[in-house]
Amino acid sequence: MKAAKFAVIAAVVAITAAGCEIPENPADPNMSSARFRQDTTTVACVFLPERIRMIGLTEIVSDSGLGGEAVLSIYVDIFDAWDSHIKAPARFRFELYEYVPRSSDSRGNRLMIWPDIDLTDPAVNNSYWHDYLRAYIFDLQMNFKPEPNTTYILEATCTTAQGKRLSNKRQIKYEP
Repeated sequence: MKAAKFAVIAAVVAITAAGCEIPENPADPNMSSARFRQDTTTVACVFLPERIRMIGLTEIVSDSGLGGEAVLSIYVDIFDAWDSHIKAPARFRFELYEYVPRSSDSRGNRLMIWPDIDLTDPAVNNSYWHDYLRAYIFDLQMNFKPEPNTTYILEATCTTAQGKRLSNKRQIKYEP
C-alpha cells in the first residue's frame, strides 16, 4: 500500500514538473535563432529546382549572315516544387538529335552537342534570364544548315547547384 502511494505521488510530481510546452510562434521575436534557422531551411527546400521545360517559343532561326547556318533559340523554364517559375544557379547542356518517327526513343543520331553553359555565377545567370517571360533564353549557333521541313529532337539537361539532374526533350521542326 505504501509503495502504491509512493508511485502515485511520484507520477503526479513527474507530470507536474514536466508541464506543458507551448509551441513557439514563428513571429515571436524571442524565438531562438537555431529554431528559426531550422524552420527556414525546411521551407527553403521547397524553392529548389524540381523540373525544367523548354517552352513553345523554342525554334531554329536561319541566320543569313553565317553562310546559311542557323541559330537555335531555346527558351527554358525552371520550376520549383509548387510549379512556380524560378531563377536558380545551374549548368545547362543542350544536344540536338535527328528525329526518328515511329520509335520508342525518337532520338536518332546526335547532330550537335554544345559546351555546357554555367549559370552559377550571378552575373552570367542574370544575362540569360528574361524576367518578363520568367525563363532563360539561349541562342546557340548551329554548325550546319538545317534542311527545310525537317524535324529534330532537342534535349536539355540541367544540373542544379545541389547536383540534381533535370532533363526535358522537345521536337523542333525547321520551317524557314
